[in-house]
Parts: sequence; C-alpha cells; structure tokens
Amino acid sequence: MAFALVLALLLAFTAPGSPFASLVRAPGVRPVEPSLPGAKEVAALAASWPGRIAETAIRDGEWMLRVDDTWFAWADGRLLPESERGRAEEYVGLSFYRYPLELPPLAPVDDATAARLRERVRENERNPPRRNDAFLGLLLKAGDRTATEARVVKMEVAGFTVSVHEDAAGPLALVSEELRALKAADPEVKAFLRGLVEVNGYNYRFVDSTRTRSYHSYGLAVDLIPRSYGGRHAYWRWAMEKEPDWWAVPYARRWMVPTAVVEAFERHGFIWGGKWLFFDTMHFEYRPEVLLLARQAAAEAAAAAAGEGPGPDS
Repeated sequence: MAFALVLALLLAFTAPGSPFASLVRAPGVRPVEPSLPGAKEVAALAASWPGRIAETAIRDGEWMLRVDDTWFAWADGRLLPESERGRAEEYVGLSFYRYPLELPPLAPVDDATAARLRERVRENERNPPRRNDAFLGLLLKAGDRTATEARVVKMEVAGFTVSVHEDAAGPLALVSEELRALKAADPEVKAFLRGLVEVNGYNYRFVDSTRTRSYHSYGLAVDLIPRSYGGRHAYWRWAMEKEPDWWAVPYARRWMVPTAVVEAFERHGFIWGGKWLFFDTMHFEYRPEVLLLARQAAAEAAAAAAGEGPGPDS
C-alpha cells in the first residue's frame, strides 16, 4: 500500500503538464536559490533546454549553467563564458522580461519617457549594441553560419515551406497542426492565413542597428508576411518614419495577428513581437524559457490574489 502511494505521487509529480513537474529536475540541475540574481531565469533555461543544459550551479558567488563542457555565468542576463565574466560591460544581455500572456494595453508615455526612447534609438544608431553570442551558439550548435546551416531543416507551416533550426521544428510542427485545425473551424483565421504570401524563417543576419545575431540567424524565428498590410503598421522602425510617437500607434492601426493564432504559437514556446514596446507584429520567436517565466509569474499572481501563499514552515 505504501509503495503504491509513493508511486502514485511520483507519477503525479513527473507527468507532462503537471504543475509539480518543474520541481523534479534532471540529474545535475540543482535546486534554485532565489537569493542570487538570475535564479529563476537560469532554472527556466534549464527546464526549457534539458537536452543541452547539463547542469546549473552557483560558482564563485554567481549562478551559472553548463552546456557541454563550458560554464556560462548569468552576468545580469549576458550569459558569458565563465572566462569572460570580467567583460560584462561590453555586452547587452538576452531579453528576460515579463512577457504578457494577454495583449497588454498601450502604456502611457510621458514626455520624459518619450525623450528617453528617442535617445535610446539614436544611441543604438551611434553605438550598435552587441550581445555575446557564445551561449546561443553553443546551445544550438550554431556558432557560425556553416554550423547553423547544418542544423537547419525545411518544413511545412500553414501551407508554406519554411527553414528553421531543428530544435524549433518539432514545436513549430505542433503550431502548424493547430493552424490547420483553426483554418477549418475559424473564419477569421482562415481569412488571415489566406492573406499570407509567405512565412520566413532562417536568415543569417543581424538585428537592425545592432551587432547581434537575429533569432532568425539561428533559425529560431518566423515572420508571417501578408500580401498587403492594408495601410497598417507592422514594425516599429517602419512606423517611426511616419509616426514620431510610434509607441503610441493604437492596435487598430497596427497589422495584427488573430488572437487564436498568437495563442497557438505561444502554447508551443513561441513569443509574439506584437506584444513588445518595440513592436514587430509579423514576428514570432522560439523562447520557451520566457513563456515559462510568464506562466510562473501568472500562477504566483493568481495564488496571491486568491489569498494563497507560502505556509508557516516554508
């Protein structure tokens, strides 16, 4: 009887989709110690890339994670090789932000914030930011163009052929299955998909006005390209040419993707650029760790709203 109870609990903890599954870690992945910066983000990366991140640990007073034989330091999101920790100021980090699970209302921007946004754009033009790409290069076995293209595969998405990294192909195939079902059941989605002219994936290039590889350059991003934008804005940089306050362009004047399509992508690890301040409504990129953090935050907020919280012995 006791053995059966233990077995039942173990199955409940490890079953896919179980709210407890993230508490059971792969060998070598140590429990999170939230007192140090980067604890949640490192844990989310380890949970999202279990086949590549072999271990997490606190080393020399900082959270680190190991890919193959290389340790990477959190370094305020820069994820630098351990040997390069002292060069953190040379780089910007990966974006680990509170991704909204619902379409967020446009945030009010006062004059001071508007001035900072404009100056940020000008500064990026003068001094393009650079991310240290060693972590993503090793994680994806895509350190340069030749290595990346050895990992790129062609697949069908919503009736289009697209090239993506092999690690994103499985999740994207699940998205495509959902889109096929939505096309048959939802007239809005059917009209939207019929209005597309192509789906772009792998493209070895840098992010606009930066010295950093785009997620497209790893094959982790796809753009949904319509025959016409219908006079609406799809990308903040294009909008800026006509709209000085591009961040305030209302959703009604942006080229938008149906909510059902966005949710299909999100269910399988892709975030949507239409929810960004620097918006890119064509763009989806594979960031399962960001969605994991968003869902954890939403669950914590729901628990707090319901009056739940850590017990006295927590």
